[in-house]
Amino acid sequence: MWHPLRTRSRRQRHAPLAAPAYGEHFERSAVPQVVFDEDAVVVAANPAFARLLDRPPSSLTGRPIRDLSHRSDPGAADRALARLFRGETEATQAERILRRADGRPVPTLASATVVRERIGRPTGAVVLYQDLSALHSVARRRGQQEDFFLALAQRASDLAVVVDPDATVLFASPAIVGVLGHAVADILAEDALDYVHPDDVDRARTMLAEVVGAGGTVSTTIRLRDQAGTWHWMEVTATNLLDSSVGGVVCNLRDVTDRIRAEAALRASERRYRAIADNADEGLWVTAPDGRSAYVNQRLEEILGLAAEQILGRPVLEVLDPHEQPVTRLLATGPDEGAGRHEVTYQHPDGGRRELVVSTTPLDDAAGAVEGSLAMVADVTDARRLERELRDAALHDGLTGLPNRALLRDRLEHALARETRSTAALLVDLDRFRLINESRGHVVGDRLLADAGHRLAAAVRPGDTVARFGGDQYLIVCEDVDERAARAIAEDALGALRPRFPTPAGDVTLTASAGLSLTPAPSAGALVRRAETALRAAKADGRGRVQEYDADAVALAEQHFELGVQLARSLAADELTLHYQPVVGLHSGEVVGVEALCRWEHPLLGAVPPARFVAVAEAEGLAATLDRWVVDRALREAAKLRTAGVLAPTAYVAVNVSARTLADRGLEEHVARAAAAAGVAPQDVVLEVTESATMADPAAAAEVLGSLRRRGFRVAVDDFGTGHSSLAYLRRLPVSVLKIDRSFVGEIATDAHARAITASIVDLARTMGLSVVAEGVETHEHAEVLRRLDADAAQGWLWSPAVSPEEATRTGALCRTYAVGADPSSS
Repeated sequence: MWHPLRTRSRRQRHAPLAAPAYGEHFERSAVPQVVFDEDAVVVAANPAFARLLDRPPSSLTGRPIRDLSHRSDPGAADRALARLFRGETEATQAERILRRADGRPVPTLASATVVRERIGRPTGAVVLYQDLSALHSVARRRGQQEDFFLALAQRASDLAVVVDPDATVLFASPAIVGVLGHAVADILAEDALDYVHPDDVDRARTMLAEVVGAGGTVSTTIRLRDQAGTWHWMEVTATNLLDSSVGGVVCNLRDVTDRIRAEAALRASERRYRAIADNADEGLWVTAPDGRSAYVNQRLEEILGLAAEQILGRPVLEVLDPHEQPVTRLLATGPDEGAGRHEVTYQHPDGGRRELVVSTTPLDDAAGAVEGSLAMVADVTDARRLERELRDAALHDGLTGLPNRALLRDRLEHALARETRSTAALLVDLDRFRLINESRGHVVGDRLLADAGHRLAAAVRPGDTVARFGGDQYLIVCEDVDERAARAIAEDALGALRPRFPTPAGDVTLTASAGLSLTPAPSAGALVRRAETALRAAKADGRGRVQEYDADAVALAEQHFELGVQLARSLAADELTLHYQPVVGLHSGEVVGVEALCRWEHPLLGAVPPARFVAVAEAEGLAATLDRWVVDRALREAAKLRTAGVLAPTAYVAVNVSARTLADRGLEEHVARAAAAAGVAPQDVVLEVTESATMADPAAAAEVLGSLRRRGFRVAVDDFGTGHSSLAYLRRLPVSVLKIDRSFVGEIATDAHARAITASIVDLARTMGLSVVAEGVETHEHAEVLRRLDADAAQGWLWSPAVSPEEATRTGALCRTYAVGADPSSS
């Protein structure tokens, strides 16, 4: 309902909207409407909007519209409102997914018009919402029809209809036009029972309820009305495929009107039914009491691949395979038990095998004596093959061909029910697969997933099950194993993934981590959950290894996971801070740059070591978010420190970038925007990456860093000398600076080998035209040796630890001139 703004300033700003005439129209309108102020806070909402969200009108005012949005909302409407309030447009439209009181999403189209003060400044907006739920439902239904049922329509030889549990028609094959005369579009979304004869509705409804409730396949015969109003007898075979990708009950229908009429005519008189039989859609086969063929129609000749003269007069046993074929014996001996329906397999003369449905009935004379049998034969080979393919698709992963979760659950439960030594569940996760998928593309990623699945299947024992568990994870179920055997299988599985994978984009190296759990376990689900817990422990302990489930592993994994949750919250709440360590020129003593180092003061744990929470960020997928936060904060604070005279205007600011961030295709634009927003020139920004990060995906790293270098940003290789990058590859990287790892610097004054390695790195840098910065300088002797080796700059506790912006302002640690020689008094 219309609520005036509580504060005087807001009432004044929105006075035009509070006019009585508009308020009455606003309240009575059937269109959901909302008035926002310039902060996108709800000023007023009409009853139609309250009904749309199933919320009391009073609960809506004063709330930001984001509070009323569903978590799946992509934010397009927020961005559109922002453009509106900036004055870029007078009106805009965008989709917003709102959240009902019960949490369900409501897709809407929001149409916003700006509201201005008399002087023209935007003060808010009026937004009208159109409920798109029905439109989205129709779109999903259309998508299902097009994606899932097109193959069914093209391949099925019989009429096929798919209905939901309420008998609503989801799909009908084009054959319905020729059989019943209905256009496909005319019956979609209609109640299928509306086309059933009134006397047959209960039987049709019972069949549908049985197949939905019990599953499997159910058949019956009913009458259906065609376009002209004529009733057709149809044989309906309904199969429950609700839990498959089809998502409905598949009904295969065959027009058996001719058969019903023929049977009625045979019972009513002695007149043969050749005229009808010769034009039947099914094969007709009449046998004498001695089992010899007396009559076949043309359709049966086509089905069997034999001419009439090859069938007539011959015993049925000579035509059909007599082994385990009950219908063959039935036709050969003449049945006494009435009609029957059977499916048989037939060896066709072309070498293939056919699946036939044979419906048999006795032929009686006027006195009621059996004078032979009639069989109606239909070739259902294509229909049965399609049914098998649909069932197989419901139980196997479409990408890898491996069993999916549904089939895995069934096999795992059967394994636990059998009495063996023990059953093991091994959950395998491809390390850093997302990085490869993002950098190389989804086509390469999909191929790697399929190839990895095939390698795992080849590495385990013949009786073991390898299933696609989801994403980049596979679950292996091993029966009748002990702990030692299970671990050996796990090691073999990880070993099978280590050789390089060839792809069109170049060879890719994969590693994997695995969690292992063994029975006894309360249930199959508990066994899998233990494997998941063990996998988290393996990831937390360095990846590329097998971790067995145990209590300590559970505790460590849970701590790791919980710390990741808290880190995500702290990032969202902007609770982390940055400290800056000066980088000192070894020939001038001046601060030539600073390195931004992240700090996290946890409310309960206190100061969390950076090595710990950075590892958590890597493991929990937060590395890219953390890196972006550091870039934004570091550049803003560096600009403020320069303005305050606390940081020299020529000093650069360096930030560390993880391997995950190097695969982020948006990194280049994000860094460029952050620098522009802070007013920091690109040449004053250094992005530090480790050797191992660049080698995770060398091609992607070179591409991203090259783009940044061309924009003017500088790139430093951190911890140089500790990784495994080749000099040839280093030459191709767009590097500006090499940073010598502290492990060499710590021994440089006392160890000749460390000094020689450092000198080689400096010489290499000079040859390649790179600058050299040393880390971990703690003594004047360290600084003096580095200066003599002609290193450019260094950082370490000799001069200053990393300091907060406040401490830098108070002490001048980032702008003073430091002593760099062996004589502490020199400056």
